[in-house]
Amino acid sequence: MDIQSTAAEGGVPTVAQLAIDHPGALSVFTRYNIDYCCGGHRSLEEACMRMGLDPVKIQSEIQEAPAGVQVLRPETWGSAFLTDFIVQQHHAFVRKAIPELEALLERVCERHGQDTPALLPIRNAFMELAEELTLHMEKEELILFPTIKRLENPEPDYHHPLGRMLQAPIAAMEDEHKAAGNLIRQIRLLSDNYTPPEFACPTFRITFQRLREFDEDLMRHIHLENNILFERFKQAWV
Repeated sequence: MDIQSTAAEGGVPTVAQLAIDHPGALSVFTRYNIDYCCGGHRSLEEACMRMGLDPVKIQSEIQEAPAGVQVLRPETWGSAFLTDFIVQQHHAFVRKAIPELEALLERVCERHGQDTPALLPIRNAFMELAEELTLHMEKEELILFPTIKRLENPEPDYHHPLGRMLQAPIAAMEDEHKAAGNLIRQIRLLSDNYTPPEFACPTFRITFQRLREFDEDLMRHIHLENNILFERFKQAWV
């Protein structure tokens, strides 16, 4: 399916819809820091204008981007399966990465905090992000995701009265995603999009590479929740 056909079927496609319909778009959006998660409601043209990018060029790159050997289509998965995937794939990644990154950031701040002043606010922003994500994931795993699974047992019932009760916690989770996105943007800006200085030691370079990986995983994580999982239940109660 190309971008033109996507637009023909549903009007001007949003960035979120392009991320769903064109798996190769994720790599393009990541390369140019185009927000397809919390800002996924925007059109491609609007998103490009905000970043000072040429939408025609970005559209062309999306069309040409390889989808990968194995293309996951999470929009076709059941909600219960999708919640399990998020927990096992993304929540597990976050929990493993946080202590590793905290240790790396402490180390580089000790060695390079004076010659690279941005490192201290990067560390502080990441510590705040880590705390928010830890609490956020607990709320999803203990409250929201079990309720979603209940609504899909034995068959999906998005119009069940319990679904209306999900609207408030979904809105709260989306607000927390925005807060996490703001912190990630701070880290990108402070790190010059994870570009270490020329004098950076191997540990310094590894730290920025791990931060980039954390950023990319978090964007995919939020995309699955905001644009696919949560959207199902929001649309059911429009």
